[in-house]
Amino acid sequence: MKKLLSLAASLRSIQWRLVIILMLTTFVLMSVVWVFLNSRVERIFYSDFKDNIETNYNALEITEETDYNMLLYNLRNNAIIAGFIMGRDKSFTILDRKTAEILYSSDELNEIDKNSFRNEIFKSENLLLVLSGNQPNAVGEKQRYTKAESGDFYTYVKSQTLSDGEYVLLFKYKRERALMVLNDFGTIIMTGTFFALLAAVLIGSVLSRTITLPINDIMHKAEKITDGDFGYAIEVRSEDELGKLAKTFNFMSSKLKGMLTEITSEKKKLETILYYMNDGIIAYNRCGEVIHINPAAKKLLYNKVSDIVSFDEFMNTLGIELTIDRITRDRSICGPFQKVQYKDRFFKVQLAVFTDENNQLDGIITVIQDITEEQKLEKMRKEFVANVSHELRTPLTSVKSYTETLLDGALQDKLTAEQFLSVINDETDRMTRLVKDLMTLSQHDGGITLNLEDTSISDLVTSCVNRMKREAETKKQALKLKIRQNIPVIKADRYRIDQLIVNIIGNAIKYTPEKGIIWVQVYCERDMVIINVEDNGIGIPPSDLSRIFERFYRVDKARSRQMGGTGLGLAIAKEIAVLHGGDIIVKSKLGKGTSVFIELPAYKGKRKAL
Repeated sequence: MKKLLSLAASLRSIQWRLVIILMLTTFVLMSVVWVFLNSRVERIFYSDFKDNIETNYNALEITEETDYNMLLYNLRNNAIIAGFIMGRDKSFTILDRKTAEILYSSDELNEIDKNSFRNEIFKSENLLLVLSGNQPNAVGEKQRYTKAESGDFYTYVKSQTLSDGEYVLLFKYKRERALMVLNDFGTIIMTGTFFALLAAVLIGSVLSRTITLPINDIMHKAEKITDGDFGYAIEVRSEDELGKLAKTFNFMSSKLKGMLTEITSEKKKLETILYYMNDGIIAYNRCGEVIHINPAAKKLLYNKVSDIVSFDEFMNTLGIELTIDRITRDRSICGPFQKVQYKDRFFKVQLAVFTDENNQLDGIITVIQDITEEQKLEKMRKEFVANVSHELRTPLTSVKSYTETLLDGALQDKLTAEQFLSVINDETDRMTRLVKDLMTLSQHDGGITLNLEDTSISDLVTSCVNRMKREAETKKQALKLKIRQNIPVIKADRYRIDQLIVNIIGNAIKYTPEKGIIWVQVYCERDMVIINVEDNGIGIPPSDLSRIFERFYRVDKARSRQMGGTGLGLAIAKEIAVLHGGDIIVKSKLGKGTSVFIELPAYKGKRKAL
């Protein structure tokens, strides 16, 4: 076993690899020669066979006016051609092209042999090609031989149109003679290959030993260094080139150990920092190609690495007018801070260049910070301040103007004074509702704890509808309620859900004309309890449906203010539904009415404070 392992190890050495390479080269060359000669010999045999048949057959001057008997007579009795188509290893066969029936064969066949002979010749690719074709006087002259039990053979097939029909002439030439020549060639080639390989082994062993023996010791000792043993020193045994090589190797080993230790440490630190950074980092080389991208950058760009194929394309995608050529020319980046929008996100992009040891531009570092939430919050803050200011300014302006009018003497007119005070009272109520809604939203934003308890949705909706009927009757509206059976008791904050339902029904009453109809239905669908409030009011335009739950958003601002709306009701309702694990879906057609679906989970346990 040890001898086998030692032999296997020696065969893996450079010395024996050189010997094997030389042997394989010799073997491949001899094999190529053998294959070439085989192919060439077969081609010569077939070409000679085909050319003789074509030359002598053309000498017969067979035309379409010749009949079958004349053709057969000429083929059998013409002394010139008979020697080329008939003999010990040659024969010809005539078939009817339409029926593929064998009409004649120079091979002497009985009925039993005839069937076997037919099966053999119909393996010929040339015969099948001619029989399957429709062209007159077609020729099958492919060199490939046909395999058969009686012996392989070449074929040359020719279609001949005569006065009494179309015939196919199959000329057959046994491959036996070609194989004899090929075998002789093979014996010669194999003998030559054997002696050539033997010479290759002897010459290769001598030459490779003179090359590999001096460096064998360094090679084996270098394996330990490649395994990480940098502390191992090679013994210097001479002062020649190999000795200098050993000294250089030892010096390189010590330096390499220190450098790898330092690089590995720095690499791990850098990889850890880049991997866990929230900011995206993309590094480009001097050609503008990506050489590094951290996970945060992929996430910010929706994991589409194809969007950052090159620096120029990426800058163009972000809308930054900056190219790698410009940076290379200027050797710096003016204004490295950029705020851009990428799809639905806002980025703060910082750019910096890094240089090589010659202080030449070696690449660019791109730092991407996602400031989408900051932008949204800033926009929401501005819109909120503007909306609150606008909503408070309008009633305050009214209160101020009516108060000044009263102070200027209108107070003496009792009827006018009562009218003005009524307006002041309405505007004050409006401001009170606005402040109340703002406080409610503030509570939601700050996080509220739901007082969850077993709540009968059927009873709660019935109570809300009964309270809202009086308001509906003032507009001569029909407020109808339909509750299906087996509505489950759910876990909910009764006060919040009551506020939600009253808000939705109140909106339906506000925006439904007099004598309108409002349907309130309660039913279950899968694991949700659905409260559907449907009216035949003015409806909501499709362009406004996606925004109706935004704070202070109104479809018809003038009409909403006139009806006393603050623009916060639907936002509060949505917050309540979401806090309970549900949702609100609105469907509407302008001028035909609106349908609001309040979805609440049917079977939920207590929730934590949000």
